[in-house]
Amino acid sequence: MAIIKCPECGHQISDKAPTCPSCGVEIAGKVIRCPECGEIYFKEEDLCPHCHRPTRGQTTIHTPIQTVTEQVAPAIIAPVMTEVTPKVAAPKEVPPTPPTPPKKKKSKAAIIVSFVIALLIFGTCYYMYNQAQENRENEEFDIAMRSTEPLILQGYLDTFKDAPQEHRDSIEAHLKALKQADLDWTNALNSNSKALLMEYLNKYPNSIHRQLAMHKIDSIDWVQSNNINTPESYQSYMTDHPDGDHYDEAEEQMKKLKAQDVSPEEKNLVSTVFHNFFVAINEKDETSLQNTVAEEMTLLNKENATKGDIVELMEKLYKEDVVKMIWRLPGNYDIKKREVANDRYEYNVSFSANQDVEYTDASKNGSNKYKINATVNPDGKISLFKMIKIVE
Repeated sequence: MAIIKCPECGHQISDKAPTCPSCGVEIAGKVIRCPECGEIYFKEEDLCPHCHRPTRGQTTIHTPIQTVTEQVAPAIIAPVMTEVTPKVAAPKEVPPTPPTPPKKKKSKAAIIVSFVIALLIFGTCYYMYNQAQENRENEEFDIAMRSTEPLILQGYLDTFKDAPQEHRDSIEAHLKALKQADLDWTNALNSNSKALLMEYLNKYPNSIHRQLAMHKIDSIDWVQSNNINTPESYQSYMTDHPDGDHYDEAEEQMKKLKAQDVSPEEKNLVSTVFHNFFVAINEKDETSLQNTVAEEMTLLNKENATKGDIVELMEKLYKEDVVKMIWRLPGNYDIKKREVANDRYEYNVSFSANQDVEYTDASKNGSNKYKINATVNPDGKISLFKMIKIVE
């Protein structure tokens, strides 16, 4: 197989191609190479379009016609001379001219000149042929060096076995590099390893496989983010792949997790709300107590309770014989977060509370333990409060 120029449009193609992919003309079996100058042209042409050498098999078509013309000419003239001869007076007898001796020196010189001319013509033709071959080799060398197809490079080596050694060395080195690149790509792709794929891209930044390698890395990072399943893992994926295939999914998952994940700041908010609530009860501070609850709330089993209802609850806790009451919170909050509006959350909280009570009758002094379920709204106010005494 050799790379040639299409005689019709000049496009670079294989001499085994059925047709030229550029202009559609038939190639395989329809073209020949001129042995004189190396030009590629169609077999059906009589002459080489470059050096005008006759195409093999066409030379004998014209020779018979010339031979016939030379034979016919004397046949026409001979009768005319026969008819004219009687009218001419008999010439005077002229003594025969002695034959001129052959000029041997001139004949020898003519032979030498002819030989020199023939030698010059042959030398010129040979030079033109070699030049054409050299030009063709240089053209196909340039094509092969720009190619990333191993078959084209191997075709050059098979066709131009007598090419300059530096050309063959360059082609062989290029072919070896292409084969190594193909091997590296196969290994990286089959490894399913981000590290090997990144190593391949660093080694071959202009590889034709670059887009596929990036897509593979994107998939690997997405699977890893899903396995970790934290807001931080999804944020990391979005940072590394701003145009990633799973960017929208990562953003959605991150929002869902953030809606469920209670930050340290949010835990502190909930803790502060209930600390202030029970301190107000301990101090029998009605105003502070009302500041910790919503305008409407569920209080124990009463829905749509008001701030006045929370004051009544405090008063019920302080019976006539109660001297002092202290609520202590162990801080064992179990907080569930729920999004109720865009970036607005409420917190469902379960925790325990210990109550120490002093009576006028010291013998009645004691402690109680309660299980409390409550809700804190997005404004940081208690909107639901229920408590059950735990009997031990």
